[in-house]
Amino acid sequence: MNIWFKYEGEPVEISFKGKNVNALKEQIKTKLKNQLGKFDIDQITLRAPGEHESLCAEMLIDEGFVTTYNEPVVVEKNCEKRFHIQCYDNEGLPLDKFQQFTMCDNEDFRQFLKRVEARGLEDIEDNDKIITSFKNIQANKFYRISASYLKAVKNGVMWTQVEDVALEDETRLAVANIITKTLKSPVIDFPNRVMHDEAGQAIMEWDGIFLCCNKVFLCESKHKMTEEKIATLVKRLGEFPNKLEVTKDFEFKKLLGMEYIGVACATFFPKELRQKCVDKLGLVVAYPGGGRYCVEVPAKIYGLAGENPEQVATTIAKSPGVSKVLTAIWAWYIGSVCSTCNCGSENAQLYTLVGLK
Repeated sequence: MNIWFKYEGEPVEISFKGKNVNALKEQIKTKLKNQLGKFDIDQITLRAPGEHESLCAEMLIDEGFVTTYNEPVVVEKNCEKRFHIQCYDNEGLPLDKFQQFTMCDNEDFRQFLKRVEARGLEDIEDNDKIITSFKNIQANKFYRISASYLKAVKNGVMWTQVEDVALEDETRLAVANIITKTLKSPVIDFPNRVMHDEAGQAIMEWDGIFLCCNKVFLCESKHKMTEEKIATLVKRLGEFPNKLEVTKDFEFKKLLGMEYIGVACATFFPKELRQKCVDKLGLVVAYPGGGRYCVEVPAKIYGLAGENPEQVATTIAKSPGVSKVLTAIWAWYIGSVCSTCNCGSENAQLYTLVGLK
């Protein structure tokens, strides 16, 4: 007998000689193999127009079937899948959220991969498994995009994290050395970096804390320093005394009543921003340069504000461990300051290179 049905709105007719619905499905699959590609015949449902009950697989093809279903039969592609893919920011870094996608066939999947320039999807629970075909997608599962450019971003992030750890260690050492030399007193590396409230919740954390004389140096290390990050540092610096009042940590309580100075460290630190930090904000800054780490220190740290420039230079020159080269640098800078502003202003700075002895 001849049976005709609709597929995607187009009439299709086949001559059927089988005895059950599965045989009919197989014949439909053969008829449409060039249009459908690979698919599971169980995903096809045969329905009479206007009715919603599916034919049972065991139903035999008989005269009643011909009589009952001599109207067009609709072939449904019941293979729609909903699943989740991890989101990324504009720089290609993964975010802690997922977006739900709905796709119906391999063409939808192929177009999606083309649009995001991906070779496939990775199962969140199995990084080694790359899915390149829609049939291997599981509904309601979570995936991430597998693409060479995202891998490059990931590797870059991992390397950046390694660099940041090295930055934190080396700049903290550089800053500690300068503080020791300039204040002529040993630096104490404060044992704790995280402050807690009475409930035990962390309320403030620093990348490093140094103590020297009556001064507390609070270090913030970043891979790339920006105006926004400096603003956050200054804000946290202003909040520090209030946090000391409410902390339950006895070690931090010892820091009450001292002078608090911010230290900004970064691998990439624009010159204009460094000058603003030292000149206007009174921060210590540290950054790599010339094969070593440079540290710029505001003059107020030395307690020299208001003194005559010649007296300042003499005081610096007599400080233990300060080289003639360092003294010359200071004298040169004082000369430039005197030519542009009042002598001994608080904006006067000492530019030093770590390692000069």
